[in-house]
Amino acid sequence: MYKRRLRGWSQHIDFMLLDNLCVFASLLVAFLIVEKEGVLSSLFFWRMVLETTLVNLFVMIVMDTYHSVLHHTPWDEMIRLLVQTGYLVLILLVFRLLNQTAETDLSKIVRYAVPLYLLSCYIVRQTYKSFLKKKHHILNRHSLLIALEASQIPTVIPRILRTNYGDYRFTGLAIMGTDPSEEEARQALRLLWDQYPEVETIPIVATSDTLEQYLTNNWVDEVYLDVPPKADLPVELINNLMCMGITIHTALTNLDDIESRHKNVEWICGHLTITTSLGYITGRDVFLKRLMDIMGGLVGSLITVILTPPVGLAIWLSDPGPIFFKQTRIGQNGKKFQMYKFRSMYMDAEARKKQVAQKSGQEDQLMFKLEHDPRIIGQKELPDGRWKKGVGGWIRDLSLDEFPQFFNVLKGDMSLVGTRPPTVDEWERYEPFHRARMSTRPGITGLWQVSGRSKIRDFDTVVRLDREYIENWSLKQDIHILFKTVWVVLTRKGAM
Repeated sequence: MYKRRLRGWSQHIDFMLLDNLCVFASLLVAFLIVEKEGVLSSLFFWRMVLETTLVNLFVMIVMDTYHSVLHHTPWDEMIRLLVQTGYLVLILLVFRLLNQTAETDLSKIVRYAVPLYLLSCYIVRQTYKSFLKKKHHILNRHSLLIALEASQIPTVIPRILRTNYGDYRFTGLAIMGTDPSEEEARQALRLLWDQYPEVETIPIVATSDTLEQYLTNNWVDEVYLDVPPKADLPVELINNLMCMGITIHTALTNLDDIESRHKNVEWICGHLTITTSLGYITGRDVFLKRLMDIMGGLVGSLITVILTPPVGLAIWLSDPGPIFFKQTRIGQNGKKFQMYKFRSMYMDAEARKKQVAQKSGQEDQLMFKLEHDPRIIGQKELPDGRWKKGVGGWIRDLSLDEFPQFFNVLKGDMSLVGTRPPTVDEWERYEPFHRARMSTRPGITGLWQVSGRSKIRDFDTVVRLDREYIENWSLKQDIHILFKTVWVVLTRKGAM
Protein backbone atom coordinates (compact mmCIF):
# COMPACT_ATOMS: atom_id res chain seq x y z
CA MET A 1 0.00 0.00 0.00
CA TYR A 2 1.38 3.40 -1.01
CA LYS A 3 1.51 6.23 1.50
CA ARG A 4 1.36 9.55 -0.31
CA ARG A 5 4.00 11.98 0.87
CA LEU A 6 2.89 15.16 2.59
CA ARG A 7 3.01 18.42 0.65
CA GLY A 8 3.44 22.03 1.76
CA TRP A 9 4.21 23.14 5.30
CA SER A 10 2.62 20.05 6.89
CA GLN A 11 5.54 17.85 5.78
CA HIS A 12 7.88 19.92 7.96
CA ILE A 13 6.13 19.57 11.33
CA ASP A 14 9.35 18.10 12.77
CA PHE A 15 11.30 21.26 11.87
CA MET A 16 8.52 23.48 13.22
CA LEU A 17 8.45 21.58 16.51
CA LEU A 18 12.23 21.93 16.91
CA ASP A 19 11.99 25.61 16.00
CA ASN A 20 9.46 26.27 18.74
CA LEU A 21 11.47 24.25 21.25
CA CYS A 22 14.25 26.76 20.54
CA VAL A 23 11.71 29.55 21.18
CA PHE A 24 10.86 28.03 24.57
CA ALA A 25 14.50 27.47 25.52
CA SER A 26 15.52 31.00 24.50
CA LEU A 27 12.69 32.64 26.44
CA LEU A 28 13.38 30.46 29.48
CA VAL A 29 17.07 31.40 29.57
CA ALA A 30 16.25 35.09 28.95
CA PHE A 31 13.70 35.14 31.80
CA LEU A 32 16.13 33.33 34.14
CA ILE A 33 18.80 35.94 33.41
CA VAL A 34 16.40 38.86 34.00
CA GLU A 35 14.06 37.48 36.69
CA LYS A 36 16.48 34.97 38.26
CA GLU A 37 13.75 32.97 40.07
CA GLY A 38 10.07 32.02 39.98
CA VAL A 39 10.07 31.88 36.18
CA LEU A 40 8.23 28.57 35.69
CA SER A 41 5.48 29.68 38.06
CA SER A 42 5.10 33.04 36.30
CA LEU A 43 1.86 33.39 34.34
CA PHE A 44 3.44 36.14 32.23
CA PHE A 45 6.27 33.80 31.15
CA TRP A 46 3.87 31.13 29.92
CA ARG A 47 1.74 33.76 28.18
CA MET A 48 4.84 35.01 26.37
CA VAL A 49 5.76 31.45 25.38
CA LEU A 50 2.24 30.81 24.01
CA GLU A 51 2.09 34.13 22.10
CA THR A 52 5.57 33.72 20.63
CA THR A 53 4.95 30.09 19.63
CA LEU A 54 1.67 30.84 17.88
CA VAL A 55 3.07 33.90 16.07
CA ASN A 56 6.16 31.93 15.07
CA LEU A 57 3.98 29.15 13.62
CA PHE A 58 1.98 31.72 11.68
CA VAL A 59 5.13 33.36 10.28
CA MET A 60 6.65 30.00 9.30
CA ILE A 61 3.49 28.90 7.47
CA VAL A 62 2.95 32.22 5.67
CA MET A 63 6.61 32.54 4.67
CA ASP A 64 6.85 28.84 3.80
CA THR A 65 10.17 28.91 5.65
CA TYR A 66 10.94 25.23 5.14
CA HIS A 67 10.22 24.94 1.43
CA SER A 68 12.95 22.66 -0.01
CA VAL A 69 14.66 22.89 3.38
CA LEU A 70 17.17 20.10 2.67
CA HIS A 71 18.46 22.07 -0.31
CA HIS A 72 19.13 25.27 1.69
CA THR A 73 22.77 26.30 1.89
CA PRO A 74 24.02 27.46 5.33
CA TRP A 75 23.89 31.06 4.05
CA ASP A 76 20.32 30.65 2.72
CA GLU A 77 19.30 29.18 6.06
CA MET A 78 20.74 32.13 7.96
CA ILE A 79 18.98 34.68 5.73
CA ARG A 80 15.64 32.86 6.06
CA LEU A 81 16.05 32.66 9.83
CA LEU A 82 16.88 36.38 10.11
CA VAL A 83 13.84 37.37 8.02
CA GLN A 84 11.56 35.01 9.96
CA THR A 85 12.83 36.37 13.29
CA GLY A 86 12.39 39.95 12.06
CA TYR A 87 8.71 39.36 11.27
CA LEU A 88 8.26 37.49 14.56
CA VAL A 89 9.66 40.37 16.63
CA LEU A 90 7.71 42.98 14.62
CA ILE A 91 4.35 41.24 15.17
CA LEU A 92 5.06 40.67 18.87
CA LEU A 93 6.00 44.34 19.20
CA VAL A 94 2.62 45.35 17.79
CA PHE A 95 0.91 42.99 20.27
CA ARG A 96 2.83 44.55 23.14
CA LEU A 97 1.92 48.09 22.03
CA LEU A 98 -1.75 47.12 21.89
CA ASN A 99 -1.54 45.33 25.24
CA GLN A 100 1.06 47.18 27.26
CA THR A 101 2.29 45.55 30.45
CA ALA A 102 4.81 46.42 33.13
CA GLU A 103 5.14 42.89 34.54
CA THR A 104 8.80 42.65 33.57
CA ASP A 105 11.53 44.43 31.62
CA LEU A 106 10.63 43.32 28.10
CA SER A 107 13.52 45.17 26.46
CA LYS A 108 16.01 43.04 28.42
CA ILE A 109 14.08 39.86 27.63
CA VAL A 110 14.20 40.65 23.92
CA ARG A 111 17.89 41.61 24.12
CA TYR A 112 18.78 38.16 25.44
CA ALA A 113 16.09 36.00 23.79
CA VAL A 114 16.58 37.05 20.15
CA PRO A 115 20.33 36.26 19.89
CA LEU A 116 19.80 33.01 21.83
CA TYR A 117 16.98 32.01 19.48
CA LEU A 118 18.97 32.84 16.33
CA LEU A 119 22.00 30.87 17.49
CA SER A 120 20.16 27.84 18.87
CA CYS A 121 17.70 27.59 15.99
CA TYR A 122 20.43 27.83 13.35
CA ILE A 123 22.52 25.11 15.03
CA VAL A 124 19.49 22.85 15.53
CA ARG A 125 18.35 23.21 11.91
CA GLN A 126 21.79 22.45 10.48
CA THR A 127 22.32 19.51 12.84
CA TYR A 128 18.90 18.03 12.14
CA LYS A 129 19.34 18.37 8.38
CA SER A 130 22.66 16.52 8.58
CA PHE A 131 20.98 13.80 10.63
CA LEU A 132 18.12 13.43 8.15
CA LYS A 133 20.44 13.16 5.16
CA LYS A 134 22.57 10.57 6.94
CA LYS A 135 19.52 8.68 8.17
CA HIS A 136 18.00 8.53 4.69
CA HIS A 137 21.30 7.37 3.23
CA ILE A 138 21.75 4.59 5.79
CA LEU A 139 18.22 3.29 6.16
CA ASN A 140 17.27 3.47 2.45
CA ARG A 141 13.63 3.38 3.34
CA HIS A 142 12.20 3.12 -0.19
CA SER A 143 13.47 0.79 -2.86
CA LEU A 144 12.97 2.38 -6.30
CA LEU A 145 13.50 0.80 -9.71
CA ILE A 146 13.89 3.15 -12.68
CA ALA A 147 12.39 1.97 -15.96
CA LEU A 148 13.33 3.91 -19.10
CA GLU A 149 14.80 3.58 -22.59
CA ALA A 150 18.58 3.66 -23.04
CA SER A 151 18.38 6.90 -25.03
CA GLN A 152 16.79 8.65 -22.03
CA ILE A 153 19.62 7.92 -19.58
CA PRO A 154 21.72 11.09 -20.28
CA THR A 155 18.77 13.38 -19.46
CA VAL A 156 16.56 11.42 -17.04
CA ILE A 157 19.13 9.97 -14.62
CA PRO A 158 20.83 13.33 -13.81
CA ARG A 159 17.40 14.90 -13.23
CA ILE A 160 16.43 12.13 -10.81
CA LEU A 161 19.71 12.39 -8.90
CA ARG A 162 19.50 16.20 -8.67
CA THR A 163 15.97 16.24 -7.31
CA ASN A 164 16.12 13.13 -5.10
CA TYR A 165 15.96 14.04 -1.39
CA GLY A 166 17.55 10.75 -0.30
CA ASP A 167 14.20 9.02 0.16
CA TYR A 168 15.09 6.17 -2.21
CA ARG A 169 17.52 3.32 -2.57
CA PHE A 170 17.91 2.82 -6.31
CA THR A 171 17.43 -0.91 -6.88
CA GLY A 172 18.53 -0.64 -10.48
CA LEU A 173 17.57 0.17 -14.04
CA ALA A 174 15.15 -1.64 -16.33
CA ILE A 175 15.88 -0.89 -20.00
CA MET A 176 12.61 -0.50 -21.87
CA GLY A 177 11.70 -0.32 -25.56
CA THR A 178 11.03 -2.78 -28.36
CA ASP A 179 14.75 -3.58 -28.80
CA PRO A 180 16.44 -2.79 -25.48
CA SER A 181 20.25 -2.60 -25.58
CA GLU A 182 22.01 -3.18 -22.26
CA GLU A 183 25.38 -2.30 -23.77
CA GLU A 184 24.08 1.06 -25.00
CA ALA A 185 22.70 1.70 -21.52
CA ARG A 186 26.03 0.86 -19.81
CA GLN A 187 27.87 3.16 -22.19
CA ALA A 188 25.43 6.02 -21.39
CA LEU A 189 25.92 5.43 -17.66
CA ARG A 190 29.73 5.45 -17.97
CA LEU A 191 29.55 8.93 -19.52
CA LEU A 192 27.81 10.17 -16.36
CA TRP A 193 30.26 8.69 -13.83
CA ASP A 194 32.53 11.76 -13.55
CA GLN A 195 29.69 14.17 -12.74
CA TYR A 196 27.47 11.69 -10.84
CA PRO A 197 29.68 9.06 -9.10
CA GLU A 198 26.62 7.41 -7.50
CA VAL A 199 25.58 6.18 -10.97
CA GLU A 200 28.26 3.48 -10.67
CA THR A 201 26.25 1.81 -7.88
CA ILE A 202 23.04 1.55 -9.96
CA PRO A 203 22.99 -1.81 -11.78
CA ILE A 204 21.04 -2.77 -14.90
CA VAL A 205 18.74 -5.49 -13.59
CA ALA A 206 16.10 -6.08 -16.25
CA THR A 207 14.70 -5.31 -19.68
CA SER A 208 11.11 -4.85 -20.80
CA ASP A 209 10.88 -8.65 -21.29
CA THR A 210 12.24 -9.63 -17.86
CA LEU A 211 10.93 -6.77 -15.74
CA GLU A 212 7.87 -8.51 -14.34
CA GLN A 213 9.86 -11.62 -13.38
CA TYR A 214 12.51 -9.50 -11.66
CA LEU A 215 9.88 -7.60 -9.67
CA THR A 216 8.27 -10.89 -8.60
CA ASN A 217 11.43 -12.12 -6.84
CA ASN A 218 13.20 -8.93 -5.63
CA TRP A 219 12.68 -6.13 -3.12
CA VAL A 220 11.17 -3.18 -4.99
CA ASP A 221 8.76 -0.78 -3.27
CA GLU A 222 8.10 1.55 -6.19
CA VAL A 223 8.79 1.85 -9.92
CA TYR A 224 9.61 5.11 -11.67
CA LEU A 225 8.49 4.68 -15.29
CA ASP A 226 9.64 7.40 -17.69
CA VAL A 227 7.64 7.46 -20.92
CA PRO A 228 9.65 9.13 -23.72
CA PRO A 229 8.06 11.84 -25.89
CA LYS A 230 5.72 10.58 -28.63
CA ALA A 231 5.74 7.04 -27.16
CA ASP A 232 2.51 5.26 -26.30
CA LEU A 233 1.65 4.87 -22.63
CA PRO A 234 2.36 1.22 -21.64
CA VAL A 235 -1.06 0.67 -20.11
CA GLU A 236 -0.78 -3.14 -20.04
CA LEU A 237 2.56 -3.02 -18.20
CA ILE A 238 1.24 -0.48 -15.67
CA ASN A 239 -1.83 -2.63 -15.01
CA ASN A 240 0.30 -5.75 -14.56
CA LEU A 241 2.63 -4.02 -12.09
CA MET A 242 -0.31 -2.61 -10.19
CA CYS A 243 -1.81 -6.10 -9.94
CA MET A 244 1.47 -7.18 -8.34
CA GLY A 245 0.90 -4.54 -5.64
CA ILE A 246 3.76 -2.31 -6.77
CA THR A 247 3.38 1.47 -6.78
CA ILE A 248 4.12 3.00 -10.20
CA HIS A 249 5.10 6.63 -10.80
CA THR A 250 4.59 7.38 -14.50
CA ALA A 251 6.48 10.42 -15.78
CA LEU A 252 4.86 11.88 -18.91
CA THR A 253 7.86 13.74 -20.31
CA ASN A 254 5.99 14.89 -23.41
CA LEU A 255 4.19 17.31 -21.09
CA ASP A 256 7.52 19.09 -20.50
CA ASP A 257 6.95 20.88 -23.82
CA ILE A 258 4.03 22.77 -22.28
CA GLU A 259 5.44 26.15 -21.23
CA SER A 260 3.52 26.42 -17.96
CA ARG A 261 5.62 26.06 -14.81
CA HIS A 262 2.55 24.88 -12.91
CA LYS A 263 1.20 21.42 -13.72
CA ASN A 264 -1.05 19.42 -11.40
CA VAL A 265 -2.83 16.08 -11.68
CA GLU A 266 -6.56 16.33 -10.88
CA TRP A 267 -9.84 14.53 -11.40
CA ILE A 268 -11.98 16.86 -13.55
CA CYS A 269 -15.35 15.92 -15.07
CA GLY A 270 -14.74 12.29 -14.17
CA HIS A 271 -11.36 12.10 -15.95
CA LEU A 272 -7.76 12.18 -14.79
CA THR A 273 -6.31 15.42 -16.15
CA ILE A 274 -3.06 17.38 -16.18
CA THR A 275 -4.03 20.91 -15.15
CA THR A 276 -1.70 23.63 -16.44
CA SER A 277 -1.89 27.30 -15.53
CA LEU A 278 0.12 30.50 -15.68
CA GLY A 279 0.03 30.86 -11.90
CA TYR A 280 -0.74 28.57 -8.98
CA ILE A 281 -2.14 29.24 -5.52
CA THR A 282 -2.99 26.78 -2.77
CA GLY A 283 -6.17 26.79 -0.71
CA ARG A 284 -4.16 27.99 2.28
CA ASP A 285 -2.77 30.91 0.29
CA VAL A 286 -6.23 31.81 -1.07
CA PHE A 287 -7.46 32.03 2.53
CA LEU A 288 -4.48 34.08 3.73
CA LYS A 289 -4.59 36.46 0.75
CA ARG A 290 -8.31 37.04 1.22
CA LEU A 291 -7.81 37.53 4.98
CA MET A 292 -5.14 40.12 4.24
CA ASP A 293 -7.50 41.80 1.74
CA ILE A 294 -10.32 41.98 4.29
CA MET A 295 -8.07 43.40 7.00
CA GLY A 296 -6.51 45.92 4.61
CA GLY A 297 -9.90 46.68 3.08
CA LEU A 298 -11.39 47.50 6.47
CA VAL A 299 -8.52 49.83 7.39
CA GLY A 300 -8.54 51.44 3.93
CA SER A 301 -12.32 51.91 3.96
CA LEU A 302 -12.11 53.60 7.37
CA ILE A 303 -9.44 55.98 6.05
CA THR A 304 -11.65 56.62 2.98
CA VAL A 305 -14.54 57.63 5.24
CA ILE A 306 -12.22 60.03 7.11
CA LEU A 307 -10.85 61.48 3.84
CA THR A 308 -14.25 61.93 2.20
CA PRO A 309 -15.26 65.29 3.83
CA PRO A 310 -12.03 67.25 3.07
CA VAL A 311 -11.32 65.62 -0.29
CA GLY A 312 -14.97 65.79 -1.32
CA LEU A 313 -15.21 69.47 -0.40
CA ALA A 314 -12.05 70.28 -2.39
CA ILE A 315 -13.43 68.45 -5.44
CA TRP A 316 -16.88 70.05 -5.20
CA LEU A 317 -15.50 73.59 -4.78
CA SER A 318 -13.22 73.15 -7.82
CA ASP A 319 -15.80 71.41 -10.03
CA PRO A 320 -19.33 71.02 -8.59
CA GLY A 321 -20.71 67.54 -9.04
CA PRO A 322 -20.35 64.00 -7.62
CA ILE A 323 -17.21 63.50 -5.53
CA PHE A 324 -17.05 59.79 -6.36
CA PHE A 325 -16.39 58.41 -9.83
CA LYS A 326 -17.75 55.01 -10.85
CA GLN A 327 -16.51 53.22 -13.95
CA THR A 328 -16.96 49.76 -15.46
CA ARG A 329 -13.66 47.88 -15.36
CA ILE A 330 -12.56 44.38 -16.33
CA GLY A 331 -11.79 42.00 -13.48
CA GLN A 332 -10.45 38.46 -13.24
CA ASN A 333 -10.77 36.53 -16.51
CA GLY A 334 -12.95 39.23 -18.10
CA LYS A 335 -15.60 39.66 -15.39
CA LYS A 336 -16.95 43.23 -15.35
CA PHE A 337 -17.33 45.23 -12.14
CA GLN A 338 -17.89 48.82 -11.03
CA MET A 339 -14.69 50.42 -9.71
CA TYR A 340 -14.89 53.42 -7.36
CA LYS A 341 -12.52 56.38 -7.14
CA PHE A 342 -12.50 59.94 -5.84
CA ARG A 343 -13.23 62.08 -8.90
CA SER A 344 -10.05 63.84 -10.03
CA MET A 345 -11.30 64.85 -13.52
CA TYR A 346 -13.93 67.21 -14.85
CA MET A 347 -17.45 65.88 -15.36
CA ASP A 348 -17.03 65.63 -19.15
CA ALA A 349 -13.71 63.74 -18.95
CA GLU A 350 -15.01 60.51 -20.53
CA ALA A 351 -16.63 62.41 -23.42
CA ARG A 352 -13.35 64.24 -24.13
CA LYS A 353 -11.12 61.14 -23.82
CA LYS A 354 -11.13 60.30 -27.54
CA GLN A 355 -10.37 63.89 -28.54
CA VAL A 356 -7.48 64.18 -26.03
CA ALA A 357 -6.11 60.78 -27.05
CA GLN A 358 -6.07 61.76 -30.71
CA LYS A 359 -4.40 65.09 -29.96
CA SER A 360 -1.66 63.35 -27.93
CA GLY A 361 -1.22 60.57 -30.52
CA GLN A 362 -2.39 57.85 -28.10
CA GLU A 363 -5.65 56.86 -29.77
CA ASP A 364 -4.25 53.40 -30.57
CA GLN A 365 -2.60 52.82 -27.19
CA LEU A 366 -3.85 49.94 -25.03
CA MET A 367 -3.17 51.95 -21.88
CA PHE A 368 -3.99 55.66 -21.97
CA LYS A 369 -1.64 57.74 -19.80
CA LEU A 370 -1.01 61.46 -20.34
CA GLU A 371 1.44 63.49 -18.26
CA HIS A 372 -0.43 66.79 -18.68
CA ASP A 373 -4.07 65.77 -19.06
CA PRO A 374 -6.33 68.82 -19.50
CA ARG A 375 -9.28 66.81 -18.20
CA ILE A 376 -7.81 66.77 -14.66
CA ILE A 377 -9.55 69.25 -12.34
CA GLY A 378 -7.62 72.52 -12.13
CA GLN A 379 -4.90 71.48 -14.60
CA LYS A 380 -4.20 74.00 -17.34
CA GLU A 381 -1.37 75.21 -19.54
CA LEU A 382 0.11 78.61 -18.70
CA PRO A 383 1.17 81.15 -21.39
CA ASP A 384 4.85 80.29 -20.85
CA GLY A 385 4.18 76.61 -21.62
CA ARG A 386 4.32 75.40 -18.02
CA TRP A 387 1.40 73.47 -16.56
CA LYS A 388 -0.47 74.55 -13.45
CA LYS A 389 -1.48 71.71 -11.15
CA GLY A 390 -4.92 71.88 -9.55
CA VAL A 391 -6.89 69.88 -7.00
CA GLY A 392 -7.18 66.88 -9.30
CA GLY A 393 -3.42 66.78 -9.85
CA TRP A 394 -2.66 66.78 -6.13
CA ILE A 395 -5.27 64.10 -5.51
CA ARG A 396 -3.54 61.92 -8.11
CA ASP A 397 -0.01 62.68 -6.92
CA LEU A 398 -0.91 61.57 -3.41
CA SER A 399 -2.94 58.60 -4.76
CA LEU A 400 -5.96 59.82 -2.79
CA ASP A 401 -8.21 59.00 -5.74
CA GLU A 402 -7.46 55.29 -5.22
CA PHE A 403 -8.80 55.03 -1.66
CA PRO A 404 -12.47 54.24 -2.53
CA GLN A 405 -11.15 51.10 -4.23
CA PHE A 406 -10.81 49.60 -0.75
CA PHE A 407 -14.59 49.15 -0.92
CA ASN A 408 -14.01 47.08 -4.09
CA VAL A 409 -11.51 45.00 -2.11
CA LEU A 410 -14.08 44.30 0.62
CA LYS A 411 -16.65 43.33 -2.04
CA GLY A 412 -14.18 40.88 -3.57
CA ASP A 413 -13.96 42.59 -6.98
CA MET A 414 -10.35 43.58 -6.32
CA SER A 415 -7.39 42.64 -4.14
CA LEU A 416 -4.85 44.81 -2.35
CA VAL A 417 -2.17 43.52 -4.74
CA GLY A 418 -2.82 42.39 -8.30
CA THR A 419 -2.82 43.78 -11.82
CA ARG A 420 -4.30 47.06 -13.07
CA PRO A 421 -7.94 46.57 -14.16
CA PRO A 422 -8.36 47.79 -17.77
CA THR A 423 -11.30 49.79 -19.08
CA VAL A 424 -13.80 48.07 -21.38
CA ASP A 425 -12.47 49.76 -24.53
CA GLU A 426 -8.90 48.75 -23.66
CA TRP A 427 -9.99 45.15 -23.02
CA GLU A 428 -11.80 44.91 -26.35
CA ARG A 429 -8.55 45.70 -28.19
CA TYR A 430 -6.40 43.15 -26.33
CA GLU A 431 -4.35 40.59 -28.25
CA PRO A 432 -4.52 36.98 -26.94
CA PHE A 433 -1.23 37.24 -25.01
CA HIS A 434 -2.42 40.47 -23.32
CA ARG A 435 -5.26 38.57 -21.68
CA ALA A 436 -2.83 36.68 -19.42
CA ARG A 437 -2.52 39.69 -17.13
CA MET A 438 -6.19 39.35 -16.19
CA SER A 439 -5.90 35.73 -15.02
CA THR A 440 -5.75 37.02 -11.45
CA ARG A 441 -7.92 39.38 -9.43
CA PRO A 442 -6.98 43.03 -10.18
CA GLY A 443 -5.37 45.02 -7.42
CA ILE A 444 -5.09 48.55 -6.06
CA THR A 445 -1.33 48.19 -6.42
CA GLY A 446 0.97 45.72 -8.12
CA LEU A 447 4.43 44.93 -9.43
CA TRP A 448 4.00 47.35 -12.34
CA GLN A 449 3.03 50.25 -10.08
CA VAL A 450 5.99 49.83 -7.71
CA SER A 451 8.41 49.22 -10.59
CA GLY A 452 7.87 52.62 -12.17
CA ARG A 453 4.28 53.73 -11.62
CA SER A 454 3.26 56.18 -14.35
CA LYS A 455 6.78 56.34 -15.83
CA ILE A 456 6.19 52.98 -17.54
CA ARG A 457 4.19 53.77 -20.69
CA ASP A 458 5.02 50.71 -22.85
CA PHE A 459 2.11 48.30 -22.53
CA ASP A 460 4.21 45.24 -23.41
CA THR A 461 6.41 46.06 -20.40
CA VAL A 462 3.31 46.26 -18.22
CA VAL A 463 2.15 42.84 -19.50
CA ARG A 464 5.61 41.37 -18.87
CA LEU A 465 5.65 42.64 -15.28
CA ASP A 466 2.10 41.41 -14.67
CA ARG A 467 2.95 37.94 -16.04
CA GLU A 468 6.06 37.89 -13.86
CA TYR A 469 3.90 38.69 -10.83
CA ILE A 470 1.36 35.96 -11.62
CA GLU A 471 3.93 33.25 -12.44
CA ASN A 472 5.98 33.90 -9.29
CA TRP A 473 3.16 34.80 -6.93
CA SER A 474 3.71 34.41 -3.20
CA LEU A 475 2.21 35.98 -0.11
CA LYS A 476 5.67 37.24 0.81
CA GLN A 477 5.87 39.07 -2.55
CA ASP A 478 2.46 40.69 -1.90
CA ILE A 479 3.64 41.98 1.48
CA HIS A 480 6.84 43.31 -0.11
CA ILE A 481 4.82 45.13 -2.82
CA LEU A 482 2.52 46.66 -0.18
CA PHE A 483 5.46 48.06 1.79
CA LYS A 484 7.10 49.31 -1.41
CA THR A 485 3.81 50.95 -2.48
CA VAL A 486 3.74 53.01 0.73
CA TRP A 487 7.29 54.20 -0.01
CA VAL A 488 6.47 55.00 -3.66
CA VAL A 489 3.37 57.00 -2.68
CA LEU A 490 5.13 58.89 0.11
CA THR A 491 8.04 59.85 -2.16
CA ARG A 492 5.64 60.44 -5.10
CA LYS A 493 7.93 58.51 -7.42
CA GLY A 494 6.50 58.18 -10.90
CA ALA A 495 3.39 60.20 -10.03
CA MET A 496 1.44 61.76 -12.87
